[in-house]
Amino acid sequence: MGTISTSDALVVATPVSPVTEERIRAAALGCIARTGITRTTVDDVVRAAGVSRATLYRAFPGGKDVLIEAVLGREVHRFFVELADELVRHDAAEDLLVAGVGRALRFLTEHPALRTVLATEPGLLLSQVAFHRLGPILDAAAAFAAPFVRPHVRPDHPRPDDAATEVAELLVRVVLTYALEPSPHVDPSDDASIIRLVRRHLLPALTA
Repeated sequence: MGTISTSDALVVATPVSPVTEERIRAAALGCIARTGITRTTVDDVVRAAGVSRATLYRAFPGGKDVLIEAVLGREVHRFFVELADELVRHDAAEDLLVAGVGRALRFLTEHPALRTVLATEPGLLLSQVAFHRLGPILDAAAAFAAPFVRPHVRPDHPRPDDAATEVAELLVRVVLTYALEPSPHVDPSDDASIIRLVRRHLLPALTA
């Protein structure tokens, strides 16, 4: 059996700083944006981050799979934080829906890593939002959106909380649909396009 040198033991025992962890996550995200998930390797990430393999494995035990999960979690968190910051600025129902749908669509369609994955390995991403795997995504996103929707449900609605959840889920489905399957009728970069979508299909559902 081999022995571990004192220097190696110190490397293994030394914790990785949050700054270094974030640098590794950012490097991984950049690699995915360039080559996709499948082609991104641990070696690619450590080169981009300027760290050793040992440091990466200390920060993310399990290697690439654990790192990818961490990157995904970071981006999902950033998405919800940015969306919440946008939504709290709007009081009127139409303004809220236009801002929320527009911001969500722009985040998803302009995200460099997501665009690369959709272009080079769409099956990998679509498999995560298909059939039985879609449920948890819808539930989490709808739970986030429902509190913003709830104040705009009509006051005399017999089930206002249920109505807010249903509308929130509809919003999530609409955003996912247009983000993953672009349509010539909805342009995330065009406010007028988002306003038309909201007025024709989403606002009526909220005020029904």
